[in-house]
Amino acid sequence: MTRKVIVVGAGIVGASIALHLAEGGADVTVLEAVAPASGASGKSFGWINANFAETPAYFRLRRAAIDAFHDVADRIGAQAPVRWHGSLWWEDSGADFDAHFAELQAFGYEAELVDASGFRALEPNVADPPAQCIRTSVEGAADGEGMTRALLAAAAGWGASVVAGCEVTGIVTHGDHVTGVTTSFGDVTADDVVVATGVASGDLLAKVSVRLPMDNKTGVIVHTAPLAPILRHVIMSPDIHFRQENDGRIIMGEVFSGGGLDEDLGESPADFAAKMLERLRARLPSVPDLKVASIMTGQRPVPVDGFPVIGAARGVRGLYMAAMHSGITLGPLVGKLAAQDILHGQRDELLAPFGPDRFN
Repeated sequence: MTRKVIVVGAGIVGASIALHLAEGGADVTVLEAVAPASGASGKSFGWINANFAETPAYFRLRRAAIDAFHDVADRIGAQAPVRWHGSLWWEDSGADFDAHFAELQAFGYEAELVDASGFRALEPNVADPPAQCIRTSVEGAADGEGMTRALLAAAAGWGASVVAGCEVTGIVTHGDHVTGVTTSFGDVTADDVVVATGVASGDLLAKVSVRLPMDNKTGVIVHTAPLAPILRHVIMSPDIHFRQENDGRIIMGEVFSGGGLDEDLGESPADFAAKMLERLRARLPSVPDLKVASIMTGQRPVPVDGFPVIGAARGVRGLYMAAMHSGITLGPLVGKLAAQDILHGQRDELLAPFGPDRFN
């Protein structure tokens, strides 16, 4: 019998889960309250990396995710808005810089030190190169909205349905088993329900007494108008990080902190964008016509301990959750591993430290 699965949320994580479930033979329906990538996925800096991982287990997950992203992007083809030119990082200096590089080496990551002359050769348009930075050539970046829509299109090619503008208001159970969801369009039945609603995941799961504590953060990104190609790498400097999209826009700046937007920034989004633009101009003094084209603000889904939460809910059979920061990096891999877990009960060892039971 074909498994009927509802995926709640059409960000990159939900889209990837939907694709891999549909490829695995499930009857998949994606329900999205607003529009695909309308949450954090469409307001992300989009850096695909394993540069920051507080534990070896989290590093292994993130490093495997880079390979999985390559695999999915290759299958999607030209529709995948991805760039694989690596990153140049020098946010910290001194002992902190040395400690970060040592940690990457200990993890076995593909990282190398680049001096100022090497930096100039790699990014001749970026002024004031650091005395040294860390280059990680395996990293890349993706347009979160474009990648999400490409994954959903691929899922539709395998028979999945995507319903936007349909808010899921509750999870329906019978005994200890999920039987579907309640929505703004009425009830929808299913054998399995996957909650991948980002910042709203904890609130939805709480309606069936499943605990997922979140500590969501405010984020801001700024885009310039499109430019001719001037950058290859993701640039991670002490006062600004920026990169160039495939369409020529430069995306820059990001804030992660708690509270409301004005509290986080200490200024209006427009003032924040103006400050970022001035910093960008200082880094790219030879580039004319740099101007802000858009400012996007939103909430980032962050589980309370900072690590991904991926797995079946205790006490409600057929209910699954996937909530995390770094969804752009992790989404393609999480989709693959979650589908294996849901359809075949095969839980990959990469997920072992990241199940929801750690909060019970």
